[in-house]
Amino acid sequence: MEPKITVIVPVYNVEKYLPECLDSLAAQTYPNLQVLVVNDGSTDTSPQIIADYVRRFPSLFAQLNKPNGGLSDARNFAMDKAEGEWIAFLDSDDWADPDYYAQMAEVMKQGADVVVSDIEYFYENGQPSWIMPGLNPHAFESPIKQAFLSPMFAWNKLYRADFFTKQQFRYPIGTWYEDIPVTMPIFAQCQKIGIQHAAWIHYRQREGSIMSVTQSARLKEIFPVMKQVRDQFAAMGCSEQYHDELEYLHIEHLRLYGMFRFLRSPLTKELKTMSDTVMQQFYPHWKKNPYIRYLGWKDQLFLKTFGSLTLPLYKRVIH
Repeated sequence: MEPKITVIVPVYNVEKYLPECLDSLAAQTYPNLQVLVVNDGSTDTSPQIIADYVRRFPSLFAQLNKPNGGLSDARNFAMDKAEGEWIAFLDSDDWADPDYYAQMAEVMKQGADVVVSDIEYFYENGQPSWIMPGLNPHAFESPIKQAFLSPMFAWNKLYRADFFTKQQFRYPIGTWYEDIPVTMPIFAQCQKIGIQHAAWIHYRQREGSIMSVTQSARLKEIFPVMKQVRDQFAAMGCSEQYHDELEYLHIEHLRLYGMFRFLRSPLTKELKTMSDTVMQQFYPHWKKNPYIRYLGWKDQLFLKTFGSLTLPLYKRVIH
């Protein structure tokens, strides 16, 4: 029999999208799948939708109910019920093609600790979709370092279950950016990372999603998350080994793509000051990071020219 894959699906008030997500799981061709659908205190019809799929596919779906605690809490709640040798996550407003987990499993069988797939960004407003590579396409020193420079999402990956069952990795509760302090240390402990070069998982972009909310003070939560990652790598004794990769992670989230969100926020000056402080304390020579040269010229130009003097200009341009 094929190794079992447990897919964990947190659900909170997504009645509009949930059937498409669960239909995509019911259609999977992989023969040994367990789907744990966690009702995280929904107040809409999501619990009834889940119950209907459990009734129709009792050997595939199981419904877990809990009070609302957020995405991380819902994922963590399901960990002890996971039966699979391998674990995956799927957000309840996204969906996967029928062969997705079968293809991920084929790569996993080649001895990978984690398998990563490409991602389709799908827009509700009709904007054209586009593909994000699951692994940074540049050839770096090792696949592990390549992974550190790649998207940190939890749900475009298939993991050895013992990262969660034996090593007890859990997602931090009550914060945004929760994937980073789990994905990064897991990558650091991998011997082999596999890649499935197909965008068979579809990432829905909709109004109100966390990454599009720029008015919230919760943007500040990236700073304790980055501290957690620094502390994790220090505890594992590999801060120096992966210095450039950790530095680049900070560049990406505090000086580049994260800064684009900061510039759209009413807290721009405060967020920039916090960013300046962290980078000066931990990565004062970040502009010499070797991975910056792989960025597009616009991103490189922004990193070279953004500062206190140009902040007003960029705040007008980036909106």
